[in-house]
Amino acid sequence: MQTYQGIACDRYDYLELACIRRYPLLLELKEEGRIHGRAVTTETRADKSEWLLVDTATQQRAIRLDRIIAITPDIEGAEFGRILINP
Repeated sequence: MQTYQGIACDRYDYLELACIRRYPLLLELKEEGRIHGRAVTTETRADKSEWLLVDTATQQRAIRLDRIIAITPDIEGAEFGRILINP
């Protein structure tokens, strides 16, 4: 896997908000297309890479933040719409 490239702080704020609110999200990923999952938390690993943990219908997944193109809350009344994370 390529060296981790951090994301903009203002984009990270949206991911944290999604986790606090436990939003179901549509995630657009660079290599995997689209997946649906409920935002759980973010984490920073020993190598300084940052990850989003989401609960999908079948498992909990860790997605490296620089692999996310965009997130869209899949719930009415969300505090934000589609957000580009890494266009």
